[in-house]
Amino acid sequence: MKYRFIAKQQQQYSVGRLCVMLRISRSGYYVWKRRQPSQREQNNQALIDHIRRIYKLSRKTYGSPRVYAQLKKQGYPCIKSG
Repeated sequence: MKYRFIAKQQQQYSVGRLCVMLRISRSGYYVWKRRQPSQREQNNQALIDHIRRIYKLSRKTYGSPRVYAQLKKQGYPCIKSG
């Protein structure tokens, strides 16, 4: 979370200053920045992309129940919450 904050704020403030404020090492930030996304992050991004495709194909009319139904119909494993 802190590393993402630094990535977003580095246009306004130096990385060194942000690291000092957040009490983390600069080297730790740069290691995080070079790291490849985890398998879980990749899967989540693929699911988000698919949800956006479903929404766009519905001409932006589908809400979460219809998107959920489409995901189930297409074989995506998802758990209905709430």
